Amino acid sequence: MKPIGTLTWLPDGQSQPAYEELTVLSHAMNVDRDHPQACGGHAECGTCRIRIVSGDVSPVFPDERLLMEDFPESFRPGERLACQVRPRGDVVVQVPPDGLPDLRD
Repeated sequence: MKPIGTLTWLPDGQSQPAYEELTVLSHAMNVDRDHPQACGGHAECGTCRIRIVSGDVSPVFPDERLLMEDFPESFRPGERLACQVRPRGDVVVQVPPDGLPDLRD
């Protein structure tokens, strides 16, 4: 894999190489970043939500769209599932300060 840009995490400002083949959640796991997730990256729980601050990312895929449609009040503008979204260049993401509830509960 060849890096296509930089993935920057807010609020701490840490950065890492961004790979188009990996989801944002996979990026977190690759650097042992403690990122919440409760369903193993299957777009079922919503606990890995992040806000895309800037940058180009992959489109919303069907599993992610279904969760967004089922729980529209739980997704703020610019929020995506870290387990589904992939960077397409330099991307800045913001992680909520507190854990997010599991939408399956």
